[in-house]
Amino acid sequence: MSRAYIIAVASEKGGVGKTTLATNLAIYLKGLAEDLPVTLFSFDNHFTVDQMFRLSKTTGSQHVGQLFTGSDPIDLFTVGQYGVNFIPSSRNLMVQQQLKNVEQLAQVISRSSLPGVVIIDTSPVLDLYTLNALYAADRIIVPIKDAPSLENCQNLADFLLQQKRSKTVLKLLPCLIDTRIHFDGPFRNSYQLLKAYAINRGYRCYEGFIAKSPKVESLITNPSGKIYPVITHGRNTGVHLQLTHLARQVYLDYLEHGPSRLKEVANELFNQEKDFLQKYNSRVNNLQPNCLCCDLPIPETGVWPNAYFLEDETGHFSGFIEEDCLLELLLQNFNQDLNSKEQHKLLQEILIAAAERSLLLLQKTQINDEQARLDLFRLDQQGGRISERSMMSKKRGRFQRKGKTSLLQLFDIAAMGRAEPFQQLLIRQADKNPLDLLRHHNYLEWQTVFNRIQIEETLETEARRPSDDP
Repeated sequence: MSRAYIIAVASEKGGVGKTTLATNLAIYLKGLAEDLPVTLFSFDNHFTVDQMFRLSKTTGSQHVGQLFTGSDPIDLFTVGQYGVNFIPSSRNLMVQQQLKNVEQLAQVISRSSLPGVVIIDTSPVLDLYTLNALYAADRIIVPIKDAPSLENCQNLADFLLQQKRSKTVLKLLPCLIDTRIHFDGPFRNSYQLLKAYAINRGYRCYEGFIAKSPKVESLITNPSGKIYPVITHGRNTGVHLQLTHLARQVYLDYLEHGPSRLKEVANELFNQEKDFLQKYNSRVNNLQPNCLCCDLPIPETGVWPNAYFLEDETGHFSGFIEEDCLLELLLQNFNQDLNSKEQHKLLQEILIAAAERSLLLLQKTQINDEQARLDLFRLDQQGGRISERSMMSKKRGRFQRKGKTSLLQLFDIAAMGRAEPFQQLLIRQADKNPLDLLRHHNYLEWQTVFNRIQIEETLETEARRPSDDP
């Protein structure tokens, strides 16, 4: 499958011409190679891209934020003016809850058949949107106009280093150069000075620069509110020739190197998903074959819908309990003296808690050979305690209730023959597809919560321990 070549235009310094560069580069590339699909979108919510490329006044529901909700980029872009495709901007990109990591954008585009060149205009902040663009990019074009914008390149280089990528992905372009200013000495103008400083710091640079031009600035700031490209309204400026020269360099770079970054991401994603599948299968195979309470075999068609998943603190013991079995077990162990009305009320409370995706934690602390304390905690989704009940339990022979597993027996089964003075069993109600709880991201959240529970228990134990100080 052919994949896109990603260009990110990035700088932490505002006012260096990122958006002007990104939008005009898209048009010049399309003019240079008419058969080359060019797609543009922006993570800076100023809507310059939309104003320049939108053909009609009507707006659809698609926007760039949907790239992070699983939408295929091909379903989001709109054919715009000058033959450039664009994905509409969004005013709500400041809300970053939908972003999980810096790999999301690259993974989404690597799964897509989006062709040609994709240009991403980033914001002047290294937020998760910008980092996603940098992670996905085959080439990062960094416009620089002065020493501060050059110094800020170090943060981009540091991010690439963290991702084990080469600094050569960055390529600097002096922009907004005032050609009227000349210096005495070895560097005659701002372009030569910036380029020399950049090379001295180990950066690669494009040949040439983009000059500061009042005419080009007026194409963006004119009173009509319409934004015009240089290729149609600034052909008599030096910037037109400079953008033409830049587009040729970018196009040759694309032909020479191709979309290598997304191929790397696709291979990493394939290996990662293969590893996730192996671990998922291992977790499924580790499940107990029967209901942990009534010993009813799990049907061949799959685990009972809305059953409860249970796992011990070691991760070595796990299985499912039928909904009715667990509720009956908890009621009879922790609320033996309740009348029917109170039982119904408590049962309803537990059902509501389950519906809200809360968790249950069963905890056993062995007091002596015959006696143990059992605690039942109701937890929120992050593992914080909402309520708790406790009871003392004594061994009464092998079976406490005929035909059913008691809580003490459940802990004994989980211990798998080991003498454990302290045990924890975390419980969560599954949905219609219970095994989905064992898939990578869901199970990772489960482990995170369980780790928090164990850390808090360790801290509480340390706090209860008598001090050695006199």
